[in-house]
Amino acid sequence: MTAKSLVTEASFLAHETLRESQVDMINDGLQAIGSGGYLFANAPTGIGKTAASLSAALTVSRQKPGQHVLFMTGRQSQHRIVVDTVRNINARIPEGEVEVTLVDMIGRESMCEYVDRSTGKCSCEQGIPESERHNRRYALVQEILSHPQHVEFSIEFASKRRICAWAAARQAAADADILVCDYNHVFLESVRKASLPSMGIELENCIIVVDEAHNLPDRIRRSMNLNLNFKMIRDAIYNLQEYCETNEKRQGENTMFSESIARSRYCEKALERFKGRFSTWTQSLRDSNKKSGDIGEAIEEKVDAGKILSMLRQELSKEDLDVQIAIGILRSVEIDADDEEEDELDAHRLANFFDVLERYEQSSALCVVFNSQGNEHRVTTHLLDPGIVSQSVLDTVQGGILMSGTLTPPEMYAETLGVPPERPVVAQSYPSPFMADRRPVMIASDVTSKYTARGEANTRKIREHIQAILQQTPGHVAIFCQSYRMLEEIVVDGYWPGRKIAIEEKNWSKRIVDKNISNLYNARDGGTKVILAGVFGGRLAEGVDYSGNILDAVICVGIPVAPQTVPQTALREYIDNKHGRGKGWKYGVLQPAVNSVLQGIGRAIRKAEDRAFILLLDNRLLSGQYRACLPPTMQTFTADDSKRTTRMVKRFFERHPEPARGD
Repeated sequence: MTAKSLVTEASFLAHETLRESQVDMINDGLQAIGSGGYLFANAPTGIGKTAASLSAALTVSRQKPGQHVLFMTGRQSQHRIVVDTVRNINARIPEGEVEVTLVDMIGRESMCEYVDRSTGKCSCEQGIPESERHNRRYALVQEILSHPQHVEFSIEFASKRRICAWAAARQAAADADILVCDYNHVFLESVRKASLPSMGIELENCIIVVDEAHNLPDRIRRSMNLNLNFKMIRDAIYNLQEYCETNEKRQGENTMFSESIARSRYCEKALERFKGRFSTWTQSLRDSNKKSGDIGEAIEEKVDAGKILSMLRQELSKEDLDVQIAIGILRSVEIDADDEEEDELDAHRLANFFDVLERYEQSSALCVVFNSQGNEHRVTTHLLDPGIVSQSVLDTVQGGILMSGTLTPPEMYAETLGVPPERPVVAQSYPSPFMADRRPVMIASDVTSKYTARGEANTRKIREHIQAILQQTPGHVAIFCQSYRMLEEIVVDGYWPGRKIAIEEKNWSKRIVDKNISNLYNARDGGTKVILAGVFGGRLAEGVDYSGNILDAVICVGIPVAPQTVPQTALREYIDNKHGRGKGWKYGVLQPAVNSVLQGIGRAIRKAEDRAFILLLDNRLLSGQYRACLPPTMQTFTADDSKRTTRMVKRFFERHPEPARGD
């Protein structure tokens, strides 16, 4: 299918030949964005969703001068894919059309040599005269805008010439068609206000593309997941005291400055009293709980945000202060930290906690929970409705595309993120024609992870299915389990002859993850077969690219249903009340659990030519509510025992013996 014959309205196509699903996605994107709406695209890996989304977004944005496309992703590997796709678009751009310009940005601390958190300044251009600094930055800005560049190029270019790559990228953004950045630049208010206006970008003149959009609701929720405990209040007071003492020595004859310090001292006194009341209150909550007799027993209880604010307001009012004034005082605190102390100041954490608590005091969308174990007591905030944050963004921008290989079902995400009712929504799942043959999905009917059905016999059958895969698979196999406990029970305690085993640990850093993935390629070249084992939602099962068809098979053990905690129960009830009875269980529990399994499945296939065998070891996925959570486009087979698994896997690798090694 040629691009020209199938997508007549799109001008920015990365490829001459398009897949049918890609054509459909481009046309749906043009329809949605062109009418000021949104496309929620459940688009499997390999159909070319990055190219499709950029084609639709650029076609609409170029119709109005001054518009920008904000391409948001939480994965640095996706940044590179976007840049390469834009290069392909420019290589095919029609004569007379101006080439697409792009700025690629990551976090400031990754782009600068060193950032002093107390001053907000970096060391990149230290000692460079202002006039020379301007000329050097301009040179990098021109490089960025002359040809789409990976952020690594900007960092290297800047390092050699002692320029701030981050500042140059921000300077270039105003003149670029596309800004590739993290979700926080748009969906975290404090970052958005600090970044977009300073880059000359107005949100109302933007089209957004959100990659891996299944992560967006939780990213927004986590931004409001804050803690308050006695230690944090105490250390925030220490921060405030140090700030006051330092500035009292500097104040001199400045009357206004003296008044500011005096007010900070009043705030310090109020917080001292609040600290005592908070300690007494949390201890009383512990003592009144029926589990309080067992000091090791964890306690979790929903509490009223108004109670905490009432204690705070009473103490602040004695000093003629209110909550917003206290927040401003705490946020103004700056102290000279040691080089090793890179964490956010407790004064700023406390300000953020008070801000969220007061902002959502009357809203049912905020759940405030008291947690206690032993002598450790804390209060946590949990945002139940990401739409509280995202709706204003979606109401401001021109439109956009939110996409993922596991945006299942897309309608759920449109509801959850709160698309304004007057904005058109296209919610679509796109089929992947090569999946059934190159990535068969088999579900075992004789095993489960359901708690009441577990036992030695079930564990033995799970291991027999795993062994069937290992014996018939020529290369590496990834195993993802629903918990670390199950990972240990099934994999660590098992016997897997002829295989080297790499087991994920909770504290693995990105560096350790990258090293273990790199080891897979070395092992394949050396003829060693590896089991890479982790958990759903962990560092190995999401946000990691296994390029070069490095995985021959993926085994998913169980379904990671979230434990029914107080925040989880509150989430279900909130969704039921807002979106309709029954949706709380599906949207809040079942679908997120199944989508985590789908993320694990997706590690195996990263491009159309890849091939891998998928085995799901939980028979609940064969029927009922769990089956309904699988994508309607997914074709599955059933194995009633490990012998059938052996036959199917053997037959698959006879048809597809060699991996697709290219990127």
